[in-house]
Amino acid sequence: MAGTRSGTGAGLLRSALAWLLCTVYVSFAGPVHVDPHGTAVWGKNITLKCLIEVNETITQISWEKVIGKSAQTIAVQHPIYGTSFQESYQNRTSFKNTSLHDATIVINHVDFSDAGEYICKAVTFPLGNVQSSTTITILVEPTVSITRGAHALMDGANETVAATCIAATGKPAAEILWQESLGRAEATATTFANKTVTVVSQYKLVPTRFARRRNITCIVKHPALESDIRYPFTLDIQYAPEVSITGYDGNWFVGRRNVQLKCNADANPPPAEVKWSRLDGVWPDGLISVNNSLLFPHPLTHNVSGTYLCRVANALGSKSDQKIITILDPPVTTAPPTIPQTHSAFDAELTTSSRKFHIPASTMATLQDGNFGTIIGSVVGGCLFLILLIVLIGVIYHKRKQTFRGDYFTKSYIPPSDMQKESQIDVLQPEDLDPFPDSLKKDIDIKSSDHIYNEYLHDDDSSDWNHIVSYNRYQEQFDRPVNNYTEKNMPVVSRYNQNFDNEDDLVSHVDGSVISRREWYV
Repeated sequence: MAGTRSGTGAGLLRSALAWLLCTVYVSFAGPVHVDPHGTAVWGKNITLKCLIEVNETITQISWEKVIGKSAQTIAVQHPIYGTSFQESYQNRTSFKNTSLHDATIVINHVDFSDAGEYICKAVTFPLGNVQSSTTITILVEPTVSITRGAHALMDGANETVAATCIAATGKPAAEILWQESLGRAEATATTFANKTVTVVSQYKLVPTRFARRRNITCIVKHPALESDIRYPFTLDIQYAPEVSITGYDGNWFVGRRNVQLKCNADANPPPAEVKWSRLDGVWPDGLISVNNSLLFPHPLTHNVSGTYLCRVANALGSKSDQKIITILDPPVTTAPPTIPQTHSAFDAELTTSSRKFHIPASTMATLQDGNFGTIIGSVVGGCLFLILLIVLIGVIYHKRKQTFRGDYFTKSYIPPSDMQKESQIDVLQPEDLDPFPDSLKKDIDIKSSDHIYNEYLHDDDSSDWNHIVSYNRYQEQFDRPVNNYTEKNMPVVSRYNQNFDNEDDLVSHVDGSVISRREWYV
């Protein structure tokens, strides 16, 4: 019996321990699922999720808020009695679903007092209560604004606050950045009793007219914001006028119409006054000043020549610029005479150089475009004509040089190569060689008074041609007389000792003389 009782007591003890462990597990690890932490933006809505997963019967679900060491019920849902809310949550809290397994609630218009710890609880049978807790943090979205600096930005001034970017009453404190690098930023923060913080960032720079219309951007970062806030700001820098005059091209001549001068002014604030004047001479009649421009409606005359000044003023000062105007003589409208195509380039060049026309700069481009092709053609034709003339003179000179082959008086004749060959065309007949018989040739002596130049005497005494006398035969062919020789006794030059018994060996020269085929004169 004792053993039986002891075994029964041990079984009951084990069952009790198992039930206790199950209860503890359900209470602490539990089937109630919530987010451990949550954030809510002040003035907006927040959703507190709570899902219950149990197999037992759920008799009631509720939400409680921990205040100090106690908890206060703020929302209850019962399957029979419905829903109930604490007074401060009455009109802004609701259960998302009617199911007892989903205790999710939505709180609208979140206030600073809504921050803290919340408990989601379910009452079951027979296990009892199961619960889980979550902590809610209230964020305050900052109010962002950007304003101009207290003082105007003046060109050349010292460092000045250009813009101020403010992120007011944010919780936690917001972060302010500037996108541009034209200057530097200085930030200050102020904390209030409700733990909100206001951050003020000032952007400072040294003003310069070249930074006008440049944009700087204020960027605000905060956890309550879905995305960063960006505020652009355009710099407005003031400066005195910068003045320049345009419109004069240096080609204003007498009679020209529709010309004007323009006064260009860059100023901030815009110019309040634009005034034209002339520094030398009398102001011409008829000039009109319209919208920073000076119009010359009448034909120009030499009286318009002078120095014109434009002065521009604004709130920061005045500046001026001047332009010297020179009126030229009217252009020559008479066109130069046309050069005929048949004239040579040399004549065209003489004609062009003999006449000089004064052509103003305004019509120079038209004249050059019209006669450019004619001038080029004349130059090319003249060059070709000179080249042809030089070639023709060279050919004539070369032919005359070839025709005269040697000096008849120095006996330095060099026959051409074709005469060294035998030719039947130039062979003279025996009766054409000499009218004197052989007996007479042997008896004639050469005397100093005969003025005879023997061209064909040979040194060989046995030859019948050694004493042939030529009576003024050369004198008939040339203007130079034989009598002019100072030497009365001309020596007889013999190149070869040969007998020329054959009369066919003689060849007539182009000038009428007779030479031997076998002779060679140096």
